[in-house]
Amino acid sequence: MNEVLAFYKYPEPNGREYFKDDFTNPNTVVEVFDYCQILLAYITKAGWKFLVDHYGYEKMFELNITSGWIDCNSLSEYKAAVGSLKHIAFAAVSTHNA
Repeated sequence: MNEVLAFYKYPEPNGREYFKDDFTNPNTVVEVFDYCQILLAYITKAGWKFLVDHYGYEKMFELNITSGWIDCNSLSEYKAAVGSLKHIAFAAVSTHNA
């Protein structure tokens, strides 16, 4: 099964789902971080797991700096912030498989 890793609100009415193939592109990750910054997207539990496993915290921190989403001055601050976001993330159900 192709798990939803992130969801972006537009285009309405169904929005856009992001999958593993999308998240292997760092530019797409920055795009999603940008959307998250303005509360138009969210990253699922599976999405956070994939990001950490695929990129690691250091590369994620670099992508975050490019995006400017999470305001952190150090890798340790970033890890703590991501830990909080991972904790409140939820599993997604695809709107296209219903």
